[in-house]
Amino acid sequence: MPLALDLALRFLRRRTGQLLRGTALAAFAAVALAVTALVITLALMRGYTDAIALALQRANAHLVGFAAARLSAEEAVELATAISGLDGVRRASPVSYRSGLIDDPAEPASPLPVTVKAVLDPPAYTGLERWPDGRLAPVVLGARLAEQIGAAPGDVVTLRLPPEAGGWMVPAVQLEIVGTFVLSFAEFDEQWIVVPLDRILGVLPELGITGVELELDDPMAVGTIREPLESSFPRLLFTDWREMNRSLFAALRWQTISLFVVLSLVVAVASFQVSSALVVLAIDKRRAAGTLQALGGTPALIRRVLLLSGLLLGCTGLALGLTVGSIASWLLTTFRVVRFPEGLARVYMIDSVPFHLAWPDLLAVAVVGLVLVWLASLWPAWRASREDPVAAFRAA
Repeated sequence: MPLALDLALRFLRRRTGQLLRGTALAAFAAVALAVTALVITLALMRGYTDAIALALQRANAHLVGFAAARLSAEEAVELATAISGLDGVRRASPVSYRSGLIDDPAEPASPLPVTVKAVLDPPAYTGLERWPDGRLAPVVLGARLAEQIGAAPGDVVTLRLPPEAGGWMVPAVQLEIVGTFVLSFAEFDEQWIVVPLDRILGVLPELGITGVELELDDPMAVGTIREPLESSFPRLLFTDWREMNRSLFAALRWQTISLFVVLSLVVAVASFQVSSALVVLAIDKRRAAGTLQALGGTPALIRRVLLLSGLLLGCTGLALGLTVGSIASWLLTTFRVVRFPEGLARVYMIDSVPFHLAWPDLLAVAVVGLVLVWLASLWPAWRASREDPVAAFRAA
């Protein structure tokens, strides 16, 4: 073991006074608590971002190709068949998106706005393998929307669509509820309905087909697959789930960076407790430091000993903070502690927030904490190394 490290350990382990013991414990606790808060905050922000991304990937298509003009059923099926043969594409299906109103039996004069997604095959989150047959076209509602209008499977609801340009007739169609879906994303659970495209076109042929939606094997590979799609199918304008929500993810990224900077300042303040502990340690060990210098120890050795003492004290708190923060994040996720009521879910867009730990976040916290503790230890170590050993013996 290097001499400086051995002496640093001896300085910290030997019997000390109440003042040194108190300042050392205060520094240890301050660093540990600040690092714990930073780890939990980063886990919260990463979990929040991941939860939103997962909900968007489940509810929206990974890629959507919109046509400049409405497609016929034959054209849409032909395009979807050609696209589904590409590598990395799990499913391609004609789709149409429209805004509409759905009647609320409790408030007949105040229908609720909804987003209508019409697809050939029911999405996986609806729980249906195929659309059921029946006299009326089936519909799957978001769970909160169904709760809001007091509807259940087997009930019939009326969907009203905007009139065509220049017209005044409001198209209306009756739909039979065959299920509900929960995506834990407020917008989808409260405002979206899913209907079969072919059945709706049979009732409302003027609805048309707006494009083709794609589900990929890897939702994060949209950038790789999008380029060959755009060159092979120029009549479609492609957009992906990340591009459609770019401003949202940019805001979350900047919020995460801001919180990291602010809480790093808290870690910096806690690190100065280490500086205070080193000042007390230098006073308490003044005679020992003077003895080392009298025996030939250089000021550089004294400086390294005290610097290592500060690093050992701060890094112990740093390690504890990383451990406690990781365990707390796991517990908060396991027991779903952060859950939002209906009103707040509309604001935060999801029902609950998981806490996701990632090694880049833990590494960033460890590096920042180590640098701050090192900086806080420099000045006391430098001052102590400049003291005259004779003066140290006299003061002792």
